[in-house]
Amino acid sequence: MAATIHDIAREAGVSIATVSKVINNKAHVSPETRKKVLQVMEQLHYTPNASAANLARRTSKNVLYADRFYKGLPYENPHMFDIICGVSHELSRKGYRLSLLNLDSCGKKPEAALEEAILSRVADGIIVSSAFVTARMERLLLKHDFPQICIGEPQFDTILSWIDANNTLSSNLAVEHLVSTGCRTLAFMGGREEDRIFMDRLRGFRTAMERRGLEAKEEYITYNPPDVEAIFQSAAALLGLPVPPDGIICTNSLMAVGTMRAIQSRGLDIPGQVSMIAFDDHPYSLMVSPQPTIIDIDLFSLGVHAGNLLLKKIRDPAMLVQTYTALPRLLLRGTTRVR
Repeated sequence: MAATIHDIAREAGVSIATVSKVINNKAHVSPETRKKVLQVMEQLHYTPNASAANLARRTSKNVLYADRFYKGLPYENPHMFDIICGVSHELSRKGYRLSLLNLDSCGKKPEAALEEAILSRVADGIIVSSAFVTARMERLLLKHDFPQICIGEPQFDTILSWIDANNTLSSNLAVEHLVSTGCRTLAFMGGREEDRIFMDRLRGFRTAMERRGLEAKEEYITYNPPDVEAIFQSAAALLGLPVPPDGIICTNSLMAVGTMRAIQSRGLDIPGQVSMIAFDDHPYSLMVSPQPTIIDIDLFSLGVHAGNLLLKKIRDPAMLVQTYTALPRLLLRGTTRVR
């Protein structure tokens, strides 16, 4: 009787999944294990079943986008939908579909929802928010050798692939512009501490201030919920300091709306007395007057890159991608002076 994949696994002392990876030349198998499995295959005169191998490699032409989805999310995190649109655009050009996987539903842990999706074989690969990526999820993805791209750099050393915007560089651009217009006392209107994008931007702000020989004082840094009234009160408190800021950086366009209301309520001229710059053009910055100067990041383009890179990983699972993309650009408008 011809040897089977079960015989190979038993004789080599490995799992059937490991033997399958060796047969299909997948990544994440140590050279020693690969050599041992190949030796056993030779000893038992094992020949892989071509039809079975083809079945194992069958394609669904579907990709999952995994994140948290809930009512009101588009207003709190418009970035996500720019990225999703970019991913979908690129996948559709290559004949793939994009499906959403909610990692915060039905009472399941994110890892359980992810493994269920992988085992059901409903998709050829996954794009996942780095906010959910833990060491346990990393082990799960590597165990199944499932092609993936993380949106955002994971907060631990990893061999998973990721793509991200350089938020530190974006903050440096904001500080450099305000300083070039004559501002010296800069404040940062921020979000919540669990918001990784804001914390990356805040880290870049502090670094850029230090590089310029300016002090990023804690009383000039605020942490705010996505509520325009709370933002207004927070900005008003900044403007009431003994030495108020002459330049304010807002971590998103909602922050810009509340901050501008506070500046105007005190009768201050923008940009004559207070300059303001905000990240992200959408969804609110075009609704206020004067329209704020913006640090714009093309997240649609980031989504396009993510989709393209995932399709390459589906073809070559051993490929490792860890990169920054979507460089920031300055859109000069009415809330900063131009020298």
